[in-house]
Amino acid sequence: MLQSLVYMSSATTPFDDAELDAVLAHARERNTEDGLTGLLVARGGRFMQLLEGPYDQVMATYQRILADDRHDSVVLLAEESIHTRRFPEWSMAYDRGDQGTEPPEGFSDFLPAGDRSADTSRSRELLRWFRSHPMADPEAAKGKHRRAG
Repeated sequence: MLQSLVYMSSATTPFDDAELDAVLAHARERNTEDGLTGLLVARGGRFMQLLEGPYDQVMATYQRILADDRHDSVVLLAEESIHTRRFPEWSMAYDRGDQGTEPPEGFSDFLPAGDRSADTSRSRELLRWFRSHPMADPEAAKGKHRRAG
């Protein structure tokens, strides 16, 4: 039996692409060592991550995230036991802008391409929501998602 966990958080300070690339490289290495897979989505200073793997490793990783001073407003959104991994390889999706450069190894196109999976689990639906909902974007707090007039 595997454990799946989804949380959302905000960055305490902004990350540029180089810093996000470094986070991706470190997380892929650490998560592989711990037998974890999943998806980390970063957008406008907000993060949503689905972690899956052995219960003890998932919970230890989540505790490290809670203690990490780069995260603020960490909210646990879903936690469940699963039989099969939904993301068999760990990857990260984030908006790199229109740079015309190749993304790093382990980069997911979840944000621009979307998710065509038939998986209707709560975890997958939360990730879909984060991808498309304006309230997932910190700019939404400024009212930019509302219609004018």
